[in-house]
Amino acid sequence: MCNGLRPIIVYKYDIMIAMKSVSKYWPIFVVGGLFIFIFSFRSAFAVSQEEINQKNQQIEEIQRQIQQYQQQIDTIHSQAQTLQGQIKTLDAQINQITLEIKSLGLSISKTNLEILNTEDGINVAEQKIQKDQQVLGQYLRLVYQKDHETLTSILLKNDTISEFFNDLNSVKTNQDNLKVTIDGIQKLQEVLLIQKEELEEKKADLEQQQRLEQVDKRSLDQSKTQKASILKQTQGQESKFQDLVKRSKNDIARIQQEIYYLNQNGVSVEDAIKYGNLAAIAADIRPAFLLAELEIESGLGQNVGRCNRAGDPPSKGYRMIMKPDRDIQPFLTITSQLGMDPEMTAVSCPQYVNGKRYGWGGAMGPAQFIPSTWMGYTAQVASIVGRPANPWNIQDAFTAAALKLARGGAAAKTRASEVAASKTYYSGNSKCATAACNSYANSVQRTAAELEKSL
Repeated sequence: MCNGLRPIIVYKYDIMIAMKSVSKYWPIFVVGGLFIFIFSFRSAFAVSQEEINQKNQQIEEIQRQIQQYQQQIDTIHSQAQTLQGQIKTLDAQINQITLEIKSLGLSISKTNLEILNTEDGINVAEQKIQKDQQVLGQYLRLVYQKDHETLTSILLKNDTISEFFNDLNSVKTNQDNLKVTIDGIQKLQEVLLIQKEELEEKKADLEQQQRLEQVDKRSLDQSKTQKASILKQTQGQESKFQDLVKRSKNDIARIQQEIYYLNQNGVSVEDAIKYGNLAAIAADIRPAFLLAELEIESGLGQNVGRCNRAGDPPSKGYRMIMKPDRDIQPFLTITSQLGMDPEMTAVSCPQYVNGKRYGWGGAMGPAQFIPSTWMGYTAQVASIVGRPANPWNIQDAFTAAALKLARGGAAAKTRASEVAASKTYYSGNSKCATAACNSYANSVQRTAAELEKSL
């Protein structure tokens, strides 16, 4: 926009010296325009809100069905492990994951609608601000011109003394009116700022939902493959299934399949087991749960360490990809304490979908802590590992993740407590009930169940 905040500050100064008769109806038009803008935006939003509400209802119904499948899985797990039970469990898992993918699809569609609504509101607000500033600028130029008239010249222009004083009294009225006009523009700017913050949050939500959808699709493929493999190897015979169960214990290949993303990001199976066990024991949580949480978290952050590297362009540097008021200073503090160069210390990139950027980057190491979050764990991690905490060190990253999950209630080692801890890790809210939150927590539990068989 050609007229920004700086001209408004100048206008405020000009008002103090303005000596002109300005139409008393203009400020009413501007403030009225603000209310018309808000009403129009809300009316347009209400149209799409009905569709959003319908999707929410569908998501809630699907979540109830997902929970029913989970109850089936829990019931079967409480019984002796048999071939028939395992196939029933896998069938329930396949149905559950299929519903989660459907739920995420609805949630992605809903979030896209919310993003479109917010973008429309931002466009309307920006256009209104631009028009109001242009008109206000024209009036203030007239004020400036009239300000150079002397009291004598004003007196000579009026036929009577009463007209002269009426002219002077109008100055105070005009100053008040101009202040109302500027207040109206500032209110629009406040609305605009809120909308832009909401837009960033919605885009970040969309990014997470799309990543979770990919993780769920991979889980679905794994469950289908596992079912087919069991049926092929056992040929429907219980004795062969029991032999298969025994052979799968401590099977490195099986564990490697379950920690696919950790392995992709430079964490070996051996290191994952070793440091996962150490960190989980220190925090008094289940090792399988910790490894599953890190696996899903790394799966969501498939671009770990692909920004801010030596040779990367400025667009991939930490100043451009991190949220400025939240993470840049903590990042500088962390790298300084560790003697690392902040200009070439790898962190995660923001997510791009179809060439459009969503959210912020800057997450560090295997546990994917953003700098501001890591600062809340450095002292405790350092006291456990016996040296300065380093988010890029596997042991330190796993320890911090374990501590975070323990704070979230995972030390109780029940499904409910672990689900709450996963939701806190994901969203900051242990009672989060969105499709993405539920899918994330369920994915962690499924992975933990598989790892538990092999660890």
